[in-house]
Amino acid sequence: MEFAITQEVDTNASKKSHIIQKVSDDLQNYLKEKNYGSDIETFLIGFIGIKIKLGYEDWYKERKPRYIAYKVSKNRITGLSMETIKTYSYDIKFDNHLYDEFVYASDSDSKRILAMKILDSFIHLDKLSKKIKNFDKNKFKYDLEKYFKEQEIINNDL
Repeated sequence: MEFAITQEVDTNASKKSHIIQKVSDDLQNYLKEKNYGSDIETFLIGFIGIKIKLGYEDWYKERKPRYIAYKVSKNRITGLSMETIKTYSYDIKFDNHLYDEFVYASDSDSKRILAMKILDSFIHLDKLSKKIKNFDKNKFKYDLEKYFKEQEIINNDL
């Protein structure tokens, strides 16, 4: 399975960008040989790390979960065709309080906050599209929680 965390961050959160990328890369390596069914080949989480100012709440909304079985589109810059196949994606975003905690915490605490947010976001998997029939969401959730515990990113108490 392919896995990635994309980033949309402001200046303060960009200081933690390396942590987000490291978690993304580590999870990609951990999941690349795993198979949870034939309906999801790519799992994307969009991370929105932007502190929202009053009046700008609508600018940076979390995108709802989306499943694309197959789609061909053209890259606006290169003009090349791009295929999207069996891709599931959604966004996660911190409220302003959790944003501050993430940005100003130590790197290990920021990584823990991100991991907890990722695990919490799996609630989306409980409402998968009817198009997704062959995906073992429970094993996927279990494996990621186990990974975060083995890496000592989160406590074993959870």
